[in-house]
Amino acid sequence: MIFVTDLEGVLIPEIWVEIAEKTGIPDLRLTTHEVEDFEELMLMRIRALAKHRLRLEDIVRIAENVMPFPGANEYLSWLRKKGPILILSDTFTELANDVTMRLGGFPLFANRFKADARGKIVGYHLRIRGRKDRVVTALRDIGYTLVAVGDGYNDISMLHTAHYPILFNPAKGLAKKLVGHPPIVKDFVQLKKEIEKIEEKKEENDI
Repeated sequence: MIFVTDLEGVLIPEIWVEIAEKTGIPDLRLTTHEVEDFEELMLMRIRALAKHRLRLEDIVRIAENVMPFPGANEYLSWLRKKGPILILSDTFTELANDVTMRLGGFPLFANRFKADARGKIVGYHLRIRGRKDRVVTALRDIGYTLVAVGDGYNDISMLHTAHYPILFNPAKGLAKKLVGHPPIVKDFVQLKKEIEKIEEKKEENDI
């Protein structure tokens, strides 16, 4: 098996919410839980940053202090004994690098910012948005059994494509949009139990 997981809302707090708290800019509190259209959300964020004259280095400095959720490191240490782990996220590499290293340095697939010579954010390069399912499909095609963990509307394609989807404290109404009623967990203890159930199912199917 291989395990693919979202980052924000599953392993760490929402980075943009942390930035909003530190800067006092309410528009930055919105995430894909509230705004399903990622492009609309990012345009709002870029406009807010420009209005308050915040540069890329300013928000990176805040993001460097984001810490994993309690129990996240222990969960990942337990999980890595069962198979490879990939983090697929709609966050930005510049914001998530430090906290990903604190989680154990697992491969991170994320987007990147475009900034001008002065560090003003002027756009972004999409790497993952709308393409999480492509990563999962590619892994399925080479013979992996996929377990996917997500929490937001941006995870729908990934969860639909995985063999075993799991919802972690999902956005309101998200479960209704998913086929098959995947299990919903509230913490890492419940998540580990679901993964153990999946292992048992896989062993039965392999017999």
